[in-house]
Amino acid sequence: MEKIKSAIIGMGYMGRIRYDAMTRHGGYEIVGICDTNADSMRGYDAPAYSDWRDCISSSGAEAVIVCTYNNDIMEITCHSLGTGLHVFSEKPPGRNLNETREMKNAHQKSGLVLKFGFNHRYHNFIIEAKTLIDNKLLGDLVCARGVYGKAGTLEFDKEWRNDPVISGGGILLDQGIHMMDLLIYFCGGFSQVHSSVNKLVWQEMETEDSAFAILKTDDGKVASLHSAAIQWKPKFDLDLICTNGGISLNGLHTVSGRYGEERITYFQRDMNQTVKNLVKPIEHTMCFDRNDSWNVEMTEFYNAVVKGAPIENGTIDDAVNVMELIEMVYVRQ
Repeated sequence: MEKIKSAIIGMGYMGRIRYDAMTRHGGYEIVGICDTNADSMRGYDAPAYSDWRDCISSSGAEAVIVCTYNNDIMEITCHSLGTGLHVFSEKPPGRNLNETREMKNAHQKSGLVLKFGFNHRYHNFIIEAKTLIDNKLLGDLVCARGVYGKAGTLEFDKEWRNDPVISGGGILLDQGIHMMDLLIYFCGGFSQVHSSVNKLVWQEMETEDSAFAILKTDDGKVASLHSAAIQWKPKFDLDLICTNGGISLNGLHTVSGRYGEERITYFQRDMNQTVKNLVKPIEHTMCFDRNDSWNVEMTEFYNAVVKGAPIENGTIDDAVNVMELIEMVYVRQ
């Protein structure tokens, strides 16, 4: 198997996840890891660097995996593309839409591979739901409802994620971006936005702890979103309503297990009107006990770099689309 010489910038939680997924894949030779915290790099069999520029220039990397704080993503991504290196970057794609557009410009000039880590598209129940929707097995999708929330910590207001200089936004940009991306994935682009971005519990915090949005596409699909750090029991729920039935996605397979069992339930309305009221359609439920999304993403990136295969999900256009929508939510509250 041809190896991609790769450097991972940022060895925090996501850096470790990517390291493990790349190791499992077998097609990556990790020639450098980088973090400002030396303790984060202990125990890894790869050259360690404290400065990302030094890592990129000295490691001999052909690809860079960006797992840093949000405020460093654009600079590292643009620099890497500009020096001839392929890039896989974690979400969000920068702190704001302008930074995302800067990366798009760098990508267009480079002709190299650029992929962003919107791994929720690769959860098993999302794949199943997309198949049902794309094949119109339940008719046409007309609306969607998404709730994605977690419990903020005791010192949530002091976390880097809520420092706008570092993060660029609050819970919507940190976690809700995944649900926003999924709504675009299923419904298409939204042109109308009504929103309410709030500090409901951490009222002195500079960023939001809750965001609501009502979204509408040009062809009439409607979606709602609630992204929250005040969902004291973590929740992931996505309902997709079609002309002839519906799909419910509940739970999420994570390392912590806090979101509960990952399952998809779909049903078709009684097309023959054999039941007077249609309150008890036959349901079909599938449950999943594994999350392959990290592996699938690193396989897709590998195939794009080595085999010239297209990036299917997490493209720069996907990144621009979701950041345009998030900016609309922040501005039009």
